[in-house]
Amino acid sequence: MARPKKGTTTASGQNRHRTTPLPDTLTPVPGYPKKLAIYRLEASCYWWVRYYTNKRILRRSTKTDNKTEAFKVAKAFYDEINRKTAEKESLGRQSRFDVCAQSMLKAMAAEVSRQQLTKQTYDIVSYRLQKSILPFFGKMDITDIHYEHLEQYLNDLSHLAGAEKIGLSTIDGYMKIVRRVFAYAYKRRHLHSMPIFPVVSAPDNARGYFTVDEYRGMRNQIRAMMGKRYTYRVTENEAGESKGRYFAPDEPQHGRYVRSVEITRELYELVVFMINGYVRPTDIKNMQHKHVAIVRNEHTYLRLTLPASKKHDKPITTLKKAVVVYERLTAHNKSTGRGVAADDYVFYPDYPNRAHALKLLQRQFDVLMWRLGMAQGPNGESRTIYSLRHTCIMYRLRYGDYIDPLTLARNARTSPDMIDRFYAAQLKGEDNIALLQSRRRRSRTPVPDSS
Repeated sequence: MARPKKGTTTASGQNRHRTTPLPDTLTPVPGYPKKLAIYRLEASCYWWVRYYTNKRILRRSTKTDNKTEAFKVAKAFYDEINRKTAEKESLGRQSRFDVCAQSMLKAMAAEVSRQQLTKQTYDIVSYRLQKSILPFFGKMDITDIHYEHLEQYLNDLSHLAGAEKIGLSTIDGYMKIVRRVFAYAYKRRHLHSMPIFPVVSAPDNARGYFTVDEYRGMRNQIRAMMGKRYTYRVTENEAGESKGRYFAPDEPQHGRYVRSVEITRELYELVVFMINGYVRPTDIKNMQHKHVAIVRNEHTYLRLTLPASKKHDKPITTLKKAVVVYERLTAHNKSTGRGVAADDYVFYPDYPNRAHALKLLQRQFDVLMWRLGMAQGPNGESRTIYSLRHTCIMYRLRYGDYIDPLTLARNARTSPDMIDRFYAAQLKGEDNIALLQSRRRRSRTPVPDSS
């Protein structure tokens, strides 16, 4: 059959779109449902096949201008649709869950390049998609995923939680990624409406922090450990189970050697600085001298103009003690031949690999927690370098005079809601008994007569 000429008009004289089937070519496939048909159109020299199912029309080129061959392709197309329907696969590539997820990841990668999203967030989403989300939803059409499928995935995660000790907050994180894929598909018009998601009630885990006595003990212990090297070794019991632990220099060494950790003065400076500086561990990693300004007026503090973290970019003002630490550490770096120029880093400036520099501090902190028996807090929470930041915020809430939560949140680069849910929630009335028992001074100005 010759290719139709362009410019064909309908009976009413209106121009027909080049992708609209030519009425006189629309032919049902013999022996198959009438919804399966082949046809010609102006935009192609080949026969096309279409099939109406699940309230949508599926189309495909047969890649042939021979009508007999086109019928064979149409029958194969029909069989493919039935197979995908039986196996719950997407009938259209664009609306497949895995395709939508990969498109979403590309969009997120662009956000990372625009610094609207952190690389860490992108990596977490990518990892969790590959780990369990894509294996479950796979090639399902996103329009065919409903509450029962989402609930089944949540149930599977719950069983996984029992085997691998995944917490509720982690399960909630997985479900939020699934919701994120649906939201992306909705924006791209692959989805007409969002399904109802099962609710995961993840409790707020209060941030662990160090008491004043623990803080004092940490400083004393670091002084005693400074300059010593501790080794981490792995041993196996009779059941073949591996267990790792640190060994002090004066302890008998046994087990497979993994690494050694030397305690340096940087650990001491880190502990004091973070408990007086409101900063996150990533801020320590990225902090250069050009980000630090010493301010001495009515109050003495550091103004830290650090790179943005968690979408916050406002300067941080520290406590006075942080100034002492900064000057002391800078003097030490200078005396040992380390750089102290504007572009040099404050902590471990001789390590250009900043991830490694932070890892050195983290491992030293782990040794400190092991030595003190404080690897876990009173509620079972793990003690990490991040706990130093939590301690700084908690000390302001407990010991600060009339501290304003909004000001505290802004300075700590977080939100008032986070302060209330994860920090202030730990306060007891007894912690601020003086405020609870305080009395407002009687005003000397007469109260206006409301009458």
